[in-house]
Amino acid sequence: MTAYHSAVDVLTDFGGMARTFPLMRGGGALLVLVGLGLVIGGAGGRRWLLPSLITGAALAVLVMMIGGITKTIFSALGYPAIYQYVAFGIGVVAEVGLVNLVVAKVPDRESRQFWLWILLVVGVHFLILAFSHGPICGLLGLLCIINAGLGLLVPELPYRVLWVTDGVLKVAAGSTMVWLSY
Repeated sequence: MTAYHSAVDVLTDFGGMARTFPLMRGGGALLVLVGLGLVIGGAGGRRWLLPSLITGAALAVLVMMIGGITKTIFSALGYPAIYQYVAFGIGVVAEVGLVNLVVAKVPDRESRQFWLWILLVVGVHFLILAFSHGPICGLLGLLCIINAGLGLLVPELPYRVLWVTDGVLKVAAGSTMVWLSY
């Protein structure tokens, strides 16, 4: 089997994807909860945006902690390869660095620009996480970048619609990742 066929197999073997990317299940659960926070926040109005995001993220961290302690995150999947942990670490470091850059360059933390750049940065970090969490995460990253980029380029697009769209993308990708892991 050539290297090309191996890469194609990884992208098309949906049944075996979770065994190749064991972090997929936990990452998917996190995405569902954060995505729900974004959807609820966007639907609820501007004052709901940040509290709903924080609640979704806190619930996601709690689920990850419980899943890690009880080992249900990796149940029947095996454990990630070292390179997947490294890719995960690089993705997190890149996200933190890029968020700090946005914070430095866009001082108004209440602005549309600030939050769209944050959504774009999160999308970029998903591209890196494709190496640890699988190709669905990479596709999600691309779609999140397009969504936030459209918002930055077309100011007439309603901000809350972009926020909800980002949340729906995360819920859809996360649900798929969890579903494929069982």
